[in-house]
Amino acid sequence: MKFEFSTASLSAADRFDYWRDVVCQHCIPAASETPHHGDFEATVAGRSVGPLDVATLIAPEHSWTRDAIDVKRGPESSLWVSFMEAGFGYLEQNGNSVVQKAGDIVLYDAARPFKYNLTTESFYILRIPRDLLVHRSPAAEKFVATSLGAGTGFRPVLGSLIKEVSENATLTDVPSAATHVTTSILDLLACLIDLHDGNTAHQSVSDALFKRACAFIQQRIEDPDLSADMVAVSERISLRTLARVFAANGTTPMRYIWQKRLEASYCAIAQGSVRKVSEAAMNYGFSDLSHFSRTFKKTFGVSPQTLMIKKH
Repeated sequence: MKFEFSTASLSAADRFDYWRDVVCQHCIPAASETPHHGDFEATVAGRSVGPLDVATLIAPEHSWTRDAIDVKRGPESSLWVSFMEAGFGYLEQNGNSVVQKAGDIVLYDAARPFKYNLTTESFYILRIPRDLLVHRSPAAEKFVATSLGAGTGFRPVLGSLIKEVSENATLTDVPSAATHVTTSILDLLACLIDLHDGNTAHQSVSDALFKRACAFIQQRIEDPDLSADMVAVSERISLRTLARVFAANGTTPMRYIWQKRLEASYCAIAQGSVRKVSEAAMNYGFSDLSHFSRTFKKTFGVSPQTLMIKKH
């Protein structure tokens, strides 16, 4: 399989419908919408490499919604992995949701409904036969709409491999090389999933403490008084110990709290659960609206006001 499509040669009025049709034909059948009907310049190119299919997408903001009717009408059993090199996205599936930023790798399941909002400057997707991944990591299906490998050196390696497989045309002519690299991708992806899943019996005290602290923060993300002190008290540890645990994971307690507050505000706007930008800001502890808007745009590439307009 090999394909390449662009909307550049089409009239503005026909571009998005064409894009939706070719992506549905070569990827996953689903409904799609965009606020850029009159100016939708996009490209998609893909090919098969060994047992995997890989594609590159560049497109302005658009969304994909695969519901139960789509699943029944267009059966597709593969698992998919996306690597966001540049751009951002928001994925919901199976009760999970994730804000996907540059560098993030996420898994999603074509056999179940999902919603995926994307703005892609450089974005790669990989179709994986389910058995090839589940055989390596039985926990794979649990971690859809989850950022995999965060804080590890393995994630950028996997992202680079996915990109190289997409762009290296010589693999098509050397089947043995294609087999080696796709096996490496599958094994490394399974590694990230297993690391994310963890094994409670083998977790270090520090790892277990970090996970409990993160869960505590997530549960109380709307509490305006949420602080590092509160987290430390919940775990009966000192602030210094809490700081060491978060430092081992490349962050600080307060930086993590503000990151999660920002992501929660994005989700609230994207899901339409707030009516005003100020409501999203105040609900998650941002008292300075100007600072919130600047930080939001720097993180997600779009201002909260623009995202609000597009969602209402």
